[in-house]
Amino acid sequence: MKLTLYRRDNCSLCEEAFVMLEWLKEDYPFELELSDITTDDALEAKYMFEIPVVVHEDTVISQGRYDGSKVEDFVKYTLTSKKNV
Repeated sequence: MKLTLYRRDNCSLCEEAFVMLEWLKEDYPFELELSDITTDDALEAKYMFEIPVVVHEDTVISQGRYDGSKVEDFVKYTLTSKKNV
């Protein structure tokens, strides 16, 4: 499973989300991809006022201030569902 963190440099909320996601990876096996929105005009226009944004495939899990419980619940449910398939 892969989560993408849309972020930009010098964003304290983005740094907080990154740290929390790294901690979450200690308990759940997932890949974390970092995407700097300033390197893509379309991403910057889409997420400029919404970062940090945590996405799995096309599903936005957390947007704006990082919601740790929501992200953990999503990861836990998704990993559990894949084991039962």
